[in-house]
Amino acid sequence: MAIGDDTYSTDTRGRRVLLGLSFAETTEFLRLETAIADPDVFISMIADDWRSPAERRWLSLYEKHLVALQLRHERSRPQ
Repeated sequence: MAIGDDTYSTDTRGRRVLLGLSFAETTEFLRLETAIADPDVFISMIADDWRSPAERRWLSLYEKHLVALQLRHERSRPQ
């Protein structure tokens, strides 16, 4: 997933975070995204379980981020 500067904000401590996510969640999201992209990390997945716990967690964080992006987009539209 390509992440542009417009998808980031800063938290109360001035740290760069993905919109809708805390600093810890942003760090976790980026770590999971890197791990998921590495085929060797998830090679032991069971065939019937096409989503590992890490993939499900990544998706949960991604959906939370998308909601925040959608809200930002809606608020920025002229009324």
